[in-house]
Amino acid sequence: MRSIWSGSIKFGTIFIPIRLYAASENLHIGFHLVHKTDCGRVHYKKVCEKDGKELEPHEIAKAIDIAGECIQFTDEEIKNLHPFSTRTMEILGFCEYEEVPQISLSKPYYLGTENPKKGGTAQSFHLLREVMERKEKVAVVKWVQRNNEYIGMLQSYEEGFLLKQLLYFEQVRSPQEVEIITGDVDPALLKKASLVMDNMIFDFDWTSYTETYTQQLRELIEKKAAGEELIPELKPPETRSLEKELEKMLAMMEE
Repeated sequence: MRSIWSGSIKFGTIFIPIRLYAASENLHIGFHLVHKTDCGRVHYKKVCEKDGKELEPHEIAKAIDIAGECIQFTDEEIKNLHPFSTRTMEILGFCEYEEVPQISLSKPYYLGTENPKKGGTAQSFHLLREVMERKEKVAVVKWVQRNNEYIGMLQSYEEGFLLKQLLYFEQVRSPQEVEIITGDVDPALLKKASLVMDNMIFDFDWTSYTETYTQQLRELIEKKAAGEELIPELKPPETRSLEKELEKMLAMMEE
């Protein structure tokens, strides 16, 4: 597995060399754009808005407009804007797992040790993991990656660490913005729904689930390639009588 970031965890005055790995991968099928008449691929070109010229990568620079002036930066200059913080994942403190709002949890990453040839060491890495396990705490960390600062929750996991990127508070939209129609629940329907739910309670096994949509999509693509017509699925019927549907489900469960 290729690492996507390397640096050090700052635990007080201790620096622990680490590598960051993406803990998930994309399973979805990606479509590309083509010209309808001849199926030629459509590409996005980088064109200068002033002279209309298509540019090569070496002709392009990063810049910021300040007081109407275009200030250009090289990749090295951008890297040196934060020469130390970009290589450090600082531990801000430790807390209980339950203190981290579930809605803030985002992308997962694995943390591994750095290569010994680059100063990697196992002792400090496992010291931090062991003390976090004994104290039953998670760490709140911040780091810079691709010129963006992130915060995350670090927890011991297997032989190493699992890092979950956290959304900033201002990134999460208020649920008050969601339109929800108010309504009363009939006690008799609630009792029947509870019986249905009781029959559906099970021991969740995460490992038994696989992504099936992509496989179904591949089968439809193969049908299209074979010249078959793709028939749209029917819209699910609207449930009009909750009582009849609940009674039907209970009857099926008793069979």
